[in-house]
Amino acid sequence: MSIAAGGFALLAGGAGAGAGAAAGLLSREVAVRSWVADAAGRVRGVSLRALAREVLAAAGRAQCAWSPVARLAEGGRARSARWAGPGVSAPAETPAASGGGDAGAWLAEKEALALGGFAAGAWLAGDWTAGVLLGAAAAVVPDLLARDAWRRRQERLRRELPDALDLLGLALEAGLSVDAGLAQVAEKQRGSLLADAIGRMLGEVRFGARRHTAWRDMAARLANPEITEVVGALIQADAMGVGLAASLNGLAEQMRVRRRAQVEELAHKAPVKMLFPLALFIFPALFIVLLGPVFLQLAAAF
Repeated sequence: MSIAAGGFALLAGGAGAGAGAAAGLLSREVAVRSWVADAAGRVRGVSLRALAREVLAAAGRAQCAWSPVARLAEGGRARSARWAGPGVSAPAETPAASGGGDAGAWLAEKEALALGGFAAGAWLAGDWTAGVLLGAAAAVVPDLLARDAWRRRQERLRRELPDALDLLGLALEAGLSVDAGLAQVAEKQRGSLLADAIGRMLGEVRFGARRHTAWRDMAARLANPEITEVVGALIQADAMGVGLAASLNGLAEQMRVRRRAQVEELAHKAPVKMLFPLALFIFPALFIVLLGPVFLQLAAAF
């Protein structure tokens, strides 16, 4: 009986150990499956574009560990951010406006564009020279287009500013408040960049922002030195209680004089800029047309 009891006890202990081991294996399997499902959900939640951007940004940051590369990338990123600009409808504090952003990500994106252009050019043309040219164009042309758009936007703002100041001065002389006068400017010049910026600024004031703060935010969004100067003068005149109408008329006349001086300067530079195209393209064609028949007759005579 004692031997049988011992055998039963041994069998019961083995069964209990087996059940414990099976339970442990089952719990570990459940934990592994849960981890796999969680990882799969995270992978599905991340787009391929975002993943590629993060990988490129990490590669760019690794290169920026060397200080010369970091300075070069930071300068290029700052220029690109300045040309791109936060825009009229962007918040006042954006990476483009406040100088933030990631120089490493900018460098990696430029390298990816250059490598992509090189691969496409070399594959399509069958020549590595075409690949080099296309890669350089892919890396440089977007910034050139952004710079050109930025210059056109700044020139448009310079043209719109004097008329807006005159209209605001007339509204103030008619007895309207500053906010009502700015609303008239936004209404009369609807569709212009300056009118859109003024409309957004007035919306911020209506929603509780301080007027001077909203003016400064508008100047920061537009990133135009003349508008920044005008906003500073308006804030100073408003704080000191000086009549704004006279100040606005003087500022408008000053902007027109400055604009006229810039146009005259460009007109004086035009002959110098035209010298190279004349010497390279027009004069050779003119000489061929005028002297070509003479040389043909001389060649036929001799």
